[in-house]
Formats: sequence, structure tokens, C-alpha cells
Amino acid sequence: MDSTSTVSLMFGLLVLALTAGLLARMGADGRLPRNSSVGLKTRHTLASDEAWLAAHREASPTLKLSGITGWLFLISSAIFCFLQNFAAAFALAAIGFALVLVLMLRAASKGNKVAKRFSA
Repeated sequence: MDSTSTVSLMFGLLVLALTAGLLARMGADGRLPRNSSVGLKTRHTLASDEAWLAAHREASPTLKLSGITGWLFLISSAIFCFLQNFAAAFALAAIGFALVLVLMLRAASKGNKVAKRFSA
């Protein structure tokens, strides 16, 4: 495994971790207005402002966990990059990337479930 592909994957993990953390913080505080660009965008969450806010509040703890997970795997991967063990660094970044995505999907599922109550 070469350093370029490892660093590219690590950058992707960084973007995911930052996004999850930002969404968690803004969603918990109710500072993320309903929009068509950023957030948990499903038919149910976009139905009303109340559904949007409730969905993001519900998803916030899982999104926070997702962001923390991303940072932990990113730091671990960076340590192995520093040691020039790019195969281990790539593996850690890939596992972290997958875990962050799974947690983000879980957060979206939780949020959508809450938002459905507003459209029923």
C-alpha cells in the first residue's frame, strides 16, 4: 500500500468525521434549519420544521459517536503513517471509514423514525 492512497482515504475519513461532528452539534442545539443541502434529508424529515428538528435531535448522539469514532481511527492511522506502516494505516482508515458510514446511516434511521411521527 502506498502513502498516496492511504492519505487520500484518511482525508475522506477526516471529512466524514468533521461532518458528523458538526451535524451532531448543530442538530442537538436546533441550529440546523431545514434545507436541501445538509442534514438528514428524507421525505419525513423534510415534511415540516418540527419533524426536521426532532429528527436531528434524535440522531445527534449517534452522529457524535460517529464523529468521535472517525477521529480515533484517523489518529491511529496517522500514527502508523508516521511509522511508515502504510498497510496498517490504510486498513485502520478503511475500517474507520466503514464504521463512520454505518453509524451515520444508523443516525439517519433513528432520525427518520422520529420524523415519521410528525407525518402520521
